[in-house]
Amino acid sequence: MDGRCLRFYLVVAVLVVGFVEPVQQVRAQGTTASLTGDQAVYRDGKVNIPLTDEYQVGALFHTQGIGITLRRGYYLNAFVIRNVGLDLTYFKHPKEIQTTNPVYENGRPYVFGKLNTLQILRLWFGKQNLHAEKLRRDAVRFSTFWKGGVALGVLKPIYLEIGYPDIPYDYTATERYDPDAHFSDNIYGRADWSNGLDELTLVPGLHATYGLDFEYGDERFMPKSLTTGVSIDAFLVEPEVFAAKFEQNNRLFVTLFATFEVGRNWTR
Repeated sequence: MDGRCLRFYLVVAVLVVGFVEPVQQVRAQGTTASLTGDQAVYRDGKVNIPLTDEYQVGALFHTQGIGITLRRGYYLNAFVIRNVGLDLTYFKHPKEIQTTNPVYENGRPYVFGKLNTLQILRLWFGKQNLHAEKLRRDAVRFSTFWKGGVALGVLKPIYLEIGYPDIPYDYTATERYDPDAHFSDNIYGRADWSNGLDELTLVPGLHATYGLDFEYGDERFMPKSLTTGVSIDAFLVEPEVFAAKFEQNNRLFVTLFATFEVGRNWTR
């Protein structure tokens, strides 16, 4: 191959490369242009579809105990959600101190003077206002919410294992705690929690909550959220958790809380 042929082929190669590269760039630009901003972020092309419904379930932690929460949401528009739901929470009296029988180490610990355990069932409705929408996978949607409704205090009596006749005991019997008859020298320990389930007492009241919601899930239709705020439960009469001669009972419960929730949302 002489020098002229070699120069010819080099020129052709340069022209081909110079033509192909711009064409590939144009194609790439065309492909990118066909993606919307939402598609480029979520890759599903569905982020711009208005949502209509959602539900979430989660664990609730508050300054006097723990619980579970469930809620169902209905989008009134792009920025407002109407919620209905329920919470079931266990409340621990701030003066509870567990003790055990000093002679019988196998006895279950119990709280001296405590008559009943307190659970609160809340049935509520509320509204959530969205202030900052999540526009990227790693972003956070911020909203505020309030809710209010009915609170039912559920009291379950405490049962203990009582030793007879005196230390050392000949036998034990399961009895409902009586502060006038049961003392530290004849209480062997706490009985099974199932005792007293057929003797529940309901105390009616009202509930209100205000809080902040941070939705951080990577999937648009499978949200994860952290909420925090303050809750108030007020009852018509004082739920009798402790015997009156041991501790004062309250009608008003003000607690700080945080919940971790997961759920699902969709468009009808």
